[in-house]
Amino acid sequence: MATAVALLAAVSCSAEDEAAQRGSQTGPLDGGPEVRESDQTGPGQHDDAAEDEPTDEPYEPSEGFEEIAERLDGLPGDVEALVIEDGETLLQLGDGSPAPLASVSKLYVLAALVEAVEAEDVDWTDQLEVTDQVRSLPSGTLQDQSEGYTTTVYDVAHRMTAISDNTGTDMLMDLLGRDAVEEAAGEFGHHDPQLLQPFLTTRELFQLRWGLPELGEDWAELDEPERRQVLEEVSVEDLEITSEDTSEHDLDFAIDWYASTEDIAALHRELAARAEGQPELQEILVANPGLADDVEDPWWEALSFKGGGLPGVVTGTWHAQSEEGTERTVVLLLRTEDTDDIAEHRTELFSLALDALIAGTDTERENDDA
Repeated sequence: MATAVALLAAVSCSAEDEAAQRGSQTGPLDGGPEVRESDQTGPGQHDDAAEDEPTDEPYEPSEGFEEIAERLDGLPGDVEALVIEDGETLLQLGDGSPAPLASVSKLYVLAALVEAVEAEDVDWTDQLEVTDQVRSLPSGTLQDQSEGYTTTVYDVAHRMTAISDNTGTDMLMDLLGRDAVEEAAGEFGHHDPQLLQPFLTTRELFQLRWGLPELGEDWAELDEPERRQVLEEVSVEDLEITSEDTSEHDLDFAIDWYASTEDIAALHRELAARAEGQPELQEILVANPGLADDVEDPWWEALSFKGGGLPGVVTGTWHAQSEEGTERTVVLLLRTEDTDDIAEHRTELFSLALDALIAGTDTERENDDA
């Protein structure tokens, strides 16, 4: 049990590429719900935990933060949860310990990109190239592009957030450098950036956990220099596995990215603040709302989301901001050994996240019978 709560015109991909992006592949490292044509999403469509079928069983909305906390606490495993509105804690569950993030970690790559754009070292229109050296596994679509395919930094960052493109993430890390991402973690509020060092690419995670498991088996016991040496060994090896070589039941909580709910809340707030001067960043942040259901009269003007999952890990994080400036941040992180029912746990977690976003407001879920 858990312990006690428009630069789109400049994108170089073709119409066919954009259609493929909307139909991206899923895999063991994904980003939670994917954008649907309606721009609303439900849990279990594309989640890092594996290719689980979403449950058809309807989930009853909760009635306020007390019930949200009780139901989160009823999920098997360890839950870290935080809901903050304008500095006031509305819900907190867990002891605040760092937890595995899965694809939520991609927000730190986005943060490093923001720093580089602000320093004028990178422009949103700069071109990036798909190479075999950065090609990763799904989720995403860029892994399916041929060697030498080029597109803009903006497009790659958009795919990284909207469809949790793993190859796109690694393309940005190759551009920025691992050290820049590690530095950005501290700049954007991580309480202990060393927890993210060395900051893994998605390809490295796949290699350590499935491609070259003999190199990753002692990861938890290695210090930072030893881990960096292992990554040097990984870097010269080809990626010879596919998503079919992975399993939703292969638990390994050590090989992941770690942060606390407070860290992720701070990261979301800082990204939102930086977006005020960067319309491209704003578009990227709101590309996928990650909602479990459609809502009527949303109180927010902008809603950003990043989710994730790996075997035994389900994460969902949101930042909503109203036209008047009210901000509410929801961070839910689940770690569980119950991989058999991970789809049901994910559906419950994302449903409760929506409840946490609208609790105490005039916004309601849409009535399917209306």
